[in-house]
This record gives sequence, structure tokens and C-alpha cells, in this order.
Amino acid sequence: MSQGPAYRLTTNRLQLACVEPGDVRELQEVVRAERTRLAEHLPWAREEPLSLDARLSQVRAMRARFDLGEECFWTLRADGRFVGMAGLHAGATPDSRSSGYWLRADSCGLGLASEAVCAVLAAAFLVEGVLRVEIRAAPSNSRSLRLAARLGFAREGLLKDALPARHGGREDLELHALGRDEAPSAARRVVQVRGFDALGRELFDTARLAPSPLR
Repeated sequence: MSQGPAYRLTTNRLQLACVEPGDVRELQEVVRAERTRLAEHLPWAREEPLSLDARLSQVRAMRARFDLGEECFWTLRADGRFVGMAGLHAGATPDSRSSGYWLRADSCGLGLASEAVCAVLAAAFLVEGVLRVEIRAAPSNSRSLRLAARLGFAREGLLKDALPARHGGREDLELHALGRDEAPSAARRVVQVRGFDALGRELFDTARLAPSPLR
């Protein structure tokens, strides 16, 4: 019997794959080129640039955590081109997860972020079996807040002083959450999400689920 985690996910336009050392050079090139823009909302980007060897160590650690079922880190590709990353991380409780993502600048505004998050939701609810997924975003991160609203996430409050601010001090984060029972109407824009295990065996196909958490 096939089992998770979902090492590969596909949507209408995206291919999500577990990060691996072979991704290091592409990841390094994109992050170095876009670190200033990414650092606006992503604290890890403020530690850039990393050396190639440091990037390799980072990716190997990500892959190790993925293999152990602790966290998920996927590369995002559209027509074979590296366009960003998505992740599924520990939430506030054992039955919750937090979703994160980023895209290169020329891939923003095309609906790819919505597809990526829908794929992450499918992995969370159908493979990991969690009860809720959260998105946490700064009040100034209008793109992520609009995405959360579009996919049916409910705003639950403000996390005060949750992260170091870019120019010193601390910044707040808005907390948005989507429960498993709310998912059927949450992601109407994605027609199909498919997930596969480490051996390439199909874990799910939302087109064949009734009702689907993402239809």
C-alpha cells in the first residue's frame, strides 16, 4: 500500500516535488537574484546570500526533515521551469499545519500561488490527515492576505510581535485558518490535484474523490 508523505504533487499548471540536492543551483540563482524582494516578508531571506555549500547543507536538512515526516518542502515548477517553493510546517497543535510559499517575481499574479496552496491543502488533509491548515502573514503582505481570503481561510486574529521586523523591532502576523470540513468550497479554482508517494505510486486524485476537499 502506498503511503505518505506526498513526494510529488501536480495541479493544472504546476509540478511540486520534494526538494533535493539537485535543486541547489537553481534555488541559489533565484534566491540570490530576488533576495531583496523576498526579504520584505520572509525573515529567512534576510540572512541571504548564502554560499553554495551553505545552500546545499540547507537543502539536505530540508530533505531529511521531509523524509522523516517532520516538514514538507516542495519545489514549484511550471512547464519545467523553477518558479518557487511551497511548504507544510508544524502548526500550533499536533493536528494542524502551517502553509508557506514564495514565487519568483515574474511568476506572481498568474494564479500559481493559489494552485500551489491548493496542492499543499490536499497533501495536508488527504495524506497528513490534519484537521486545519494555517496561513500566517504580515498585515502589509496584501498578496498573501488576498490569497487566504480567496481560498476560504478565515481570519482568526493577530499574533502580536510574532517575528523580527525587517528594520528592527518586531512585527505582527495575521492568523488565517481553514478546517478540513470547510475545504470542499475553499478552492474552486483548482480542477484537479494529484499526489504521489516516494515510489511514484498515486496517493490521491481529487477528480476521483466524492466529495473532494478541493472541489
